[in-house]
Amino acid sequence: MNSNASPSHILFDVTPEIFATDTAGKFDFPLQVKGESTLETGSYDEMRFVMSLWHPSSRRTIDLDRAYVELSGSLDPTEEHWIKLAEIEPVVPPYNSGDTFDGWIVLPVLSVRSAFSISGNGFQPRARLQIRASAYFVA
Repeated sequence: MNSNASPSHILFDVTPEIFATDTAGKFDFPLQVKGESTLETGSYDEMRFVMSLWHPSSRRTIDLDRAYVELSGSLDPTEEHWIKLAEIEPVVPPYNSGDTFDGWIVLPVLSVRSAFSISGNGFQPRARLQIRASAYFVA
């Protein structure tokens, strides 16, 4: 890796509209930056990933005991093959429910070009979600 590279803070594109789970409460959301799904990551050694999910309606809550979120990655720019990189644990202790599912993870950079996706389950069926994510890449 290039130790001369400056750290980089990436804000992934916000959900273009409210993103809904399926009838089982599952979702898969590809992360993009300015509409591009792959990022040049070869100059970096580490990624610090931060995400937040919430219901825009105050009538919905997230059961942090049931909700499950994971970060997946595609590490080969010539073949789109997705692998689970990490399960994201909620930052707040799970009582019975929460307003948001906030989580973070630190991972090594594994590829010259990378694409990322957030998927989850255990949310309310057909629930509408707002998603925000960012990553801080460190050389």
